[in-house]
Amino acid sequence: MEETLASLNTRIIQRKKQRNRLIRFNKLPLEIASNILWLSVVDPWKRKIAFSFIQRLRTILSVCSSWRVLVEGSPQFWSIIEFSSPQAAISHLLKKSKSSPLEIKCFSDGDYKCAPGPELDRLQRIAATITYLNLIVPQSHRVRSLILSTLMTHGVLALFEKPAPLLEELNLSFAHCTLVQPLDLFCGQAGRLKDVSLENIPVRWDSEVLVGLRSLKIEGRLKYSPTMVQVRRLVEANPELEKMVIEDVTVSEGFKQEMVEFTQSGKWSPVIMKKMRELKLFSLPFDLVEAVLGNIEVPSIEHFNLKGLFQGLPADRLWSDNLKHMAPPILNRRSKGAELAEITLGKGSVRLSIHLPGHGNPPIQIQFSNVGGGVSGIEWLAEKFLREDGFPAVAAQEIFQVSLTFGDSFDMGGRAFVPFLDQLRAVKVKSLTIGRGCKHGEELIKYLGEVQEGFQWPLPHLMSLTVSGRAEMATHLSTALQHRKPDVPTEDPATAQRPVPLEVLNIEGLGGVERKVEKALAKHISSSGTFIRASRRSLTFWGGHGDDWEELDEDDEDENM
Repeated sequence: MEETLASLNTRIIQRKKQRNRLIRFNKLPLEIASNILWLSVVDPWKRKIAFSFIQRLRTILSVCSSWRVLVEGSPQFWSIIEFSSPQAAISHLLKKSKSSPLEIKCFSDGDYKCAPGPELDRLQRIAATITYLNLIVPQSHRVRSLILSTLMTHGVLALFEKPAPLLEELNLSFAHCTLVQPLDLFCGQAGRLKDVSLENIPVRWDSEVLVGLRSLKIEGRLKYSPTMVQVRRLVEANPELEKMVIEDVTVSEGFKQEMVEFTQSGKWSPVIMKKMRELKLFSLPFDLVEAVLGNIEVPSIEHFNLKGLFQGLPADRLWSDNLKHMAPPILNRRSKGAELAEITLGKGSVRLSIHLPGHGNPPIQIQFSNVGGGVSGIEWLAEKFLREDGFPAVAAQEIFQVSLTFGDSFDMGGRAFVPFLDQLRAVKVKSLTIGRGCKHGEELIKYLGEVQEGFQWPLPHLMSLTVSGRAEMATHLSTALQHRKPDVPTEDPATAQRPVPLEVLNIEGLGGVERKVEKALAKHISSSGTFIRASRRSLTFWGGHGDDWEELDEDDEDENM
């Protein structure tokens, strides 16, 4: 009986092997089959798979014996090293991968975690990372990708002091950096490097590894500051950059003088970056922003995001002829009249966002802080981006639908908003928001109901108005809207251009407004418009004039009886 069972088992195994050989995948040439399996394991789609590489590899190995033989004999399947694996597994992977280029991963990104396990305490995670790095150091010559996000910089110097001739991707991020002197990574020998992201680690901007890059991100939070010569060297060495992000980098007190001397030397010309598609400059000193923008010329770009510290300096210092080519390629792809420009004004800050059809994010975003009331910043933005006779030298009032927001403790006392509205007179401001944190907002409300010099109405194209603040503002709002109504006569009807009717009026942010005042306000919008009430109950949306409003009034009368 036992012999019969053994014979049957043998025949079953043979039949399974014959069946597996009939599968079309197993008839493919070994090289093609290997590449298909490799792509199913490496997850080339930006690491969207939640489970680890080791888990994926085990799944492939368990499918059938032919796949297992194929994977076992291919070193590339063992070349991805994740620090979430045990030390013995990492040693095994390094041995099995032979001479294949390595991908080193130590980070946590949402569901995907390849750093030392959460079951370890802080010191244990640091110790494990150091141990794993020591295993990688002798293999630095075959590291193709290094993604390292850890708590401390302990143990990294030994790796950075070795050449990395195959390195193509470098992503370093440290919560706490103990390094003081700026590094020249990999002895300056990483000739294939294309994509670099450095966060909280001091690296020389003139390092030989930062040459010929495709993308570059430098996030500071360190005392180390680049010199003007290093800034120039960085842009000169990377004319093929497609994306550059610089954030939280400081400069020394002598940087400004260096920049002056460098400019006066006259021995330089702007670096033309033909492939630049995205440029982000965040939380940078004014002098550093000026140095970067003054040394490059960008013929075409898709995203420009600038958040800088103005520090009371004149806005026109930031602009140069080299940047005038940056935005027209975006605006020339417009569908006329569909663009939206958002301008937000706060206490000492100004932000501009330009939205274009087909873009998920605003392709142009500019924000300045410490602008001394914002006048300098808004004048610069209006002159360079919005006025017909300014940048980008197109009929801006026919392109942009401007959304204007006053908030963040912006003080309208003494009508401080007038310079902003004067600068925006050439464009169609179709949306206006007076935020809850805005001071003396009633001054702007009154201003909207006053005919200005030359019988011009403020913001005549305004179609949407959102107001927050004290209940008393509702009275001023009712008066202003009454004056702006198309059927109200003016001193000179022949020359005064009447404002367009409001389509949206939102007073949700006004607390304690009486129902009679709300009803009066609702009469000042178009018959098809939308009125969003400052209801003491749940928020009520009401469009047009109908029975619903009357019923609410009757309910209120009943409640007051």
